[in-house]
Amino acid sequence: MNIALKSQKSIQSELQSSGYSSEPDPIPDSYAFVFVCQQGELEGLSLLLAASLKRFLQCKYELIAAVPMPCKKWGTLDSVTDDLFARMNIRVEYFENPIERDQIGNALTNKIYCFDVPTAMDKLVFLDSDLLCLRSFHGHHRFAMPFNAAPTFLATGRNWEAIYQSVGLQLPREQMNPLFSDEWQPPYFNSGFVAVRRSLAKELASVWRDCFATITACGVMNDNLYFREQVSLSLALQKMGLRYDVLDKSYNFWVKAHPLQVDDLPYFLHHTWPNPPVYHQPFLIDLVRSLVRDYPEMEPFVAQTRWKYYLRPTWLTALNCQLFNHRLMLKQLLGETWSQALVRA
Repeated sequence: MNIALKSQKSIQSELQSSGYSSEPDPIPDSYAFVFVCQQGELEGLSLLLAASLKRFLQCKYELIAAVPMPCKKWGTLDSVTDDLFARMNIRVEYFENPIERDQIGNALTNKIYCFDVPTAMDKLVFLDSDLLCLRSFHGHHRFAMPFNAAPTFLATGRNWEAIYQSVGLQLPREQMNPLFSDEWQPPYFNSGFVAVRRSLAKELASVWRDCFATITACGVMNDNLYFREQVSLSLALQKMGLRYDVLDKSYNFWVKAHPLQVDDLPYFLHHTWPNPPVYHQPFLIDLVRSLVRDYPEMEPFVAQTRWKYYLRPTWLTALNCQLFNHRLMLKQLLGETWSQALVRA
């Protein structure tokens, strides 16, 4: 049977019986949660993420903020942020990313260096800074697999064969569904939530960087430079032959795709730039405000992020929605730069 016609469950079953996904390793007893924090929006995002992790993690864990260097390239964290991390018992690890920042998407490579940070925990879990933990996490037996990640939110229709050939690989015959559509694609994971066995983390980072450098140099993704780091992750998995577990949306819930159901909350919510329906979710409003009350010093930082809409009065959020709904007209009147600034104000 053509694998493209099989269900996700059938594909996973075949992978597990093929030797590619053999018996899992022992269930992790501890987790290191790592996220990037740098000057700008990520500073406020990281603080809110950290506060949510402190509230809901129920496993043995440590939290690590990975900060890129040098300061002249990536900026300097505010002393308030340093103090808050200390209060939250968050370890700060500095790293240097030699990749140029000025090309589209290159700043996203900072996440790759998070897999180099030292930890004694069994499993290293990288989290995009625009995630939020929404309910108690005790760990799970599925994290016994060497690698865990959720598929991308949507399919992209990339020139996959050429991309794989650029790093000396054949296109895999396995296919999977994205989280929020029924299209098929080769194994392609969202890099916002990535869990890997500690002993494999540094090798993954090295192979991941090599794949990124290769597809950048050959120009096979010049049509969309922004997602090179995400595509490179899937290539690295194939290069290493890593056994993997395909996570469901409860570990990487895209809040733009569906409203939250309070009686069925995901563990982790991914908050890319929102559209108006996102603003009016009472659970998120209450949670964000509550987390800020726990650490009031972080409010001015959160107010500079995409979470700012949840801190605002209802009438102001409604105005934001009206501006968003009329963004095309604003673009015609004011131009791209000013309309974007007004819509996201």
